[in-house]
Amino acid sequence: MASAFEIANPAALTDYLDRLETVGGESALRQAAVAGARVIFNEVKLRAPAGTSSARKGQAHAAGTLRDAMLIAYDREASVDGHLAMYLVTWSKEAFYGRFVEFGTSKMAAQPFLRPGYEAKKGEAARAMMDVIEKLAREAARGQ
Repeated sequence: MASAFEIANPAALTDYLDRLETVGGESALRQAAVAGARVIFNEVKLRAPAGTSSARKGQAHAAGTLRDAMLIAYDREASVDGHLAMYLVTWSKEAFYGRFVEFGTSKMAAQPFLRPGYEAKKGEAARAMMDVIEKLAREAARGQ
C-alpha cells in the first residue's frame, strides 16, 4: 500500500520542474548541437587538403581555400523546432569543388576528409553535446 506524502513547498517544486524543462528546450538543443558540430568542424578543417597549386583551368583558388572555406551551418529543413537541431559541417560557395575533392571525379582520385573527420571524432562530439546538456541541467537545478 502506498503511503501518503506532502509537498512542503509546492511553489519551489514547480519552479524546479520549470527550470529543468528548459534543458530540453530549443536553446539547449542548439547549444548542444553546435558543441558537437564544433568538434567535427575542427577535425575536418585539420584534414582538409590545402593543395599546392593556386590556379587550375583559369580558376584561381589559393592553396588552402577549401580548408579556409569550411563552416558550420544550421539546417532549417532537417531540424524540428524544440526536438531536433541539425547542423552541417560543409564548405562555402567559394569552395564548391570540395565535393570533387571528397568524392573524386573520373579524372581525379578522391581525397576524403569529411567522412574520416566525422568518424574520428563522433564519440568526442557526442560527449561534448552531453557535457553541454549536463551543464545546463546543473545550472537549472541551482536556479541559474
